[in-house]
Amino acid sequence: MAEDLPKYPIGVAARMVGLSPATLRAWERRYGVLRPVRTPSRYRLYSDADVEWLRWVRRLVDQGVPPRQAAWLAARRRAFGLRPGANLGVRERLLEALLAFDRSAVDRLLDQASTLLEPAAVFRQILLPAVAEIGLQWEAGRVTVAQEHFASQVALRYALPLLDSRGPSRSPVVCACAPGERHQLGLLAVAVELNSRGLPVVYLGSDTPADSVLKTARTLRARGVLVAAVVTDLAATWGAFRRHVADLQRSGTGWVWGGPMADSARKARLPGYRAKTVAEAVEYLARLPVLPSLS
Repeated sequence: MAEDLPKYPIGVAARMVGLSPATLRAWERRYGVLRPVRTPSRYRLYSDADVEWLRWVRRLVDQGVPPRQAAWLAARRRAFGLRPGANLGVRERLLEALLAFDRSAVDRLLDQASTLLEPAAVFRQILLPAVAEIGLQWEAGRVTVAQEHFASQVALRYALPLLDSRGPSRSPVVCACAPGERHQLGLLAVAVELNSRGLPVVYLGSDTPADSVLKTARTLRARGVLVAAVVTDLAATWGAFRRHVADLQRSGTGWVWGGPMADSARKARLPGYRAKTVAEAVEYLARLPVLPSLS
């Protein structure tokens, strides 16, 4: 296409965008904003499409978006085959709104999605993938801790009301993070999915002491317990409670260790099913039978 034909040297492209050649070189070197064509003499040549993208990135930077993040957003748009300023899907627009701390836009997009999907599906198919993507970009150093925390809090505030609030039903599934574990989005995803299937869930959330989980499971005659560990070593936090877990299993309660650290349960010889993914945990817990009341 004509707009993709490389023709502008860096000095001309820089003037068209309103930046210095040194800034363009720095953006390319540090952030990968563009990879312009090089002549046999190694001179950069920019196309009309390149200039359009550079103008779009500069507008974001002028609005306060860090250059690294603006470059990443541009790369995502190009990956979707979009031109600058093109309309994105709900998930992609939600991602941009989360990164911009734009709560009103986030709420508007979630409301829009809820006209097409049930709330649990909005969380599972739209909000959670966007938050997970931000988490990956935080690990890569492309977004800030504040942006990752903001996105996680939005997900928590949206999902928690989806869980049944009518009080504990007969033989629920108890969901809790391991002691010291504060990463709870995966746990919440399992809880929301189970609840959407009609299973009663008691959600205890992050950093839950082991003895509290055990007491809750015994009191409620839980059909299943999910303990999630993303970065926490289960051998260190639950190893001393191996016998109690085994006792509950013998009484009929299914037990799942979930998350990236699920295999650490093996070191402490903790009994139970190990689930690395949300889908594995959901399918196991959804098959557990209701336990009869002891009264």
